[in-house]
Formats: sequence, C-alpha cells, structure tokens
Amino acid sequence: MIQISLVGLTPVVVEEGLRKSIPEKLYIIHTKNESNYKFESEAKKLQNKIEKQYKILTTLLKVDAFDMDEIIRTILTVISQEKKQNPKLTKKDFAINITGGTKLMVAAASTAAYLAGSRVYYVMESSKYRGEDLVKELPMPVRPEDDNRGNSSRTTAIILEKIKKLKKCTNKMLLEEIRKDSRLKKNQRMEYHLKKLLQNDLITITAGWEKSTVNQRTGKHDIDYKKRTIRLTSSGEYYAEFPGLMGSII
Repeated sequence: MIQISLVGLTPVVVEEGLRKSIPEKLYIIHTKNESNYKFESEAKKLQNKIEKQYKILTTLLKVDAFDMDEIIRTILTVISQEKKQNPKLTKKDFAINITGGTKLMVAAASTAAYLAGSRVYYVMESSKYRGEDLVKELPMPVRPEDDNRGNSSRTTAIILEKIKKLKKCTNKMLLEEIRKDSRLKKNQRMEYHLKKLLQNDLITITAGWEKSTVNQRTGKHDIDYKKRTIRLTSSGEYYAEFPGLMGSII
C-alpha cells in the first residue's frame, strides 16, 4: 500500500495515520519554511524519524500551500508513476491522509482522491475524540470506471491523451498522431471529439499558431493565422492522466 500524507503544524497526525495500515511507501506533502513555522525543516525531521523508527521509505514533496492545481497534480503524478512501476496496484492500494496542511490543501487532496479513486484517511483529535481508533477512513463517492457510451467516449479520451503528449498542437499535428494509433479508426471525426472536449472545458482552441521564426521588426514569433492552437486546460490535464473518468462527463 502507498500512503500520501499532508503535513502542517501537527506532524504527529502523519505518524498516527501510519497505524491504520503500514504502507510500503510514504509520500509527505509539505510547504516551504515560513517565519512563524519551519514547515520544510519539520517535514525533513519527520522523514528521518519515520524511516528510522518505522522502516518506511519516505519521500518529501514540496508544494505551494495555496496552489490547488499544483497539489492535485502532485498527488495524481505520484499515483500515476507508482502504477507504471507496479501495474498490479489498484486504486485501493493508495490512501491519502488529508488531516494536515491548509484548508486548500485538504480540498485539493480530496479532489485528487476522488479522481484517482483512492482511500481517504482523517486523524481525529485525541483530546476531543473518545473512540479507540483515531484514524477514520472517510466514505468517498464512487465514480464510474466505464460508461454506456461505448467507443465514443473512449475515442475522446484517447484524443485527450494525444493532446497531452503533444503539449500543444495544430489540427494537422493531432490528426497525424491519431492516424498512428491502431486503437483508433483512420476516419475519425476529430472535430466532433474536439467539440466535446471544448464544451467540457478540457481543452482550449485559439486562432493562430506560433511559428519558430521571429519577426525582425517586432522581435516576436511569427503567427500563422491559418492554423489553430489546441491545448489542455488544468482539468484536461487531470482527465488525460485518468482517462477512465471520461465516461462520467462526456
């Protein structure tokens, strides 16, 4: 099992979270040092303590306490990379301890947990809770893994993955990628799928394509206005990482 834990002013909640189920690996998400509290320094002390006392491989990940996209992306990247290293891992092999950190960090971690379908832990305050088990596994809404729309949403998800791979692209570049993929029919209605992605705020399409050549007069890159630029939005990044979610929105 892999555990991802937020840490803030009370590092003890990270240790308490380990007692629910001892993980093989632990990722601690922390923020930078501040004048009133050395968050990063305390996270390093906690890492050393856990590795020595619990013998758990522990990795520190620093994030901006108020950047929701960064926090969500950090958690989803950990889950994605761990799954690539060990394809046998399922969504229930990941647990996120959301007790520590800012309220925004908790909200971001909860969102990531929903997207990834992972388990969520919360550590109760010992001074206010009378139960024996301080660590509670929170009920999370079950998201659909598949949908009844068949190949349509699957194709849209694959096209979203292609855009992620290219980072930004024109229609022609995307079409060339689609034609290389044996999972997709060669005569795909690309505009149909792009329209669905655009309607769900997963991509942006803007007029013009920035060329590699630079205008000597303006010092800026030349723009080819006969082409369009296609990019993922922040939400698109998440759904491209977890394409199984596409059926729930498209």
